[in-house]
Amino acid sequence: MGRLISMPNGLWPRSIEPLSGPRAVGGAANSSIGNFMQTVASPFGGWRWQFVFPVSKDAKFRRYRGWVTALHGGANATRVPFGDPDMMSLLDAGMTVTPAQERFGLPWGNGETWSNGQNWKVTAPNVAVAAVAALDATIIRLADAFWGHRLQMGDYLGFFPLHFGLYTVTEERGDGEYRIWPPLRKALTVGDFATLYPTMAMRLESEDAASAARGVAYAEEASVMLVEVFDYDVRDYFAD
Repeated sequence: MGRLISMPNGLWPRSIEPLSGPRAVGGAANSSIGNFMQTVASPFGGWRWQFVFPVSKDAKFRRYRGWVTALHGGANATRVPFGDPDMMSLLDAGMTVTPAQERFGLPWGNGETWSNGQNWKVTAPNVAVAAVAALDATIIRLADAFWGHRLQMGDYLGFFPLHFGLYTVTEERGDGEYRIWPPLRKALTVGDFATLYPTMAMRLESEDAASAARGVAYAEEASVMLVEVFDYDVRDYFAD
């Protein structure tokens, strides 16, 4: 059975690009006499992304090549956290923090920092799920708290606990109800929470979907092609 591994700390791509998104079926095959192309939304299909990692050397390259090796050509999966660089501001997310707090973080309640002298990083709060939703549903409802009624088309979100999936809002329907793509990879309960920091499980698209070439002075930029592993498949096939 395959393993589910984490990306090493500090390993961040320089750019990311979705290579496939919502699919349609029945295009040319269903053209009418008037040349009308009838298409319908496909119930299948998932995310496929290209990640480009920057020039690196020393520890950063060791972490990268170790991660690529651990993926074993797609036999193992990896957790991929999605920190959206275009995410709404903390103010839009319903938080009131100063620029200094946003930049330097916040200490513990007793005013102390972590042992390394660093504060907590300020992040957008979580929002409770307001209604149950079945596996493969495309309509969700969120509680009226923080950003729960403030999402718009194009916002990314995910769910927890124990939920792998990256979802895009495709329609804002009012009162915290949204249409999303892809369909839910796992059913939602009213005990679940939504987050603006989703995590996907992904695997290499093929054995040659990643490279770890090293030049004399440094490793050049490297691209990695990853495809989504559905939440239920993670539990069935990547639980070692």
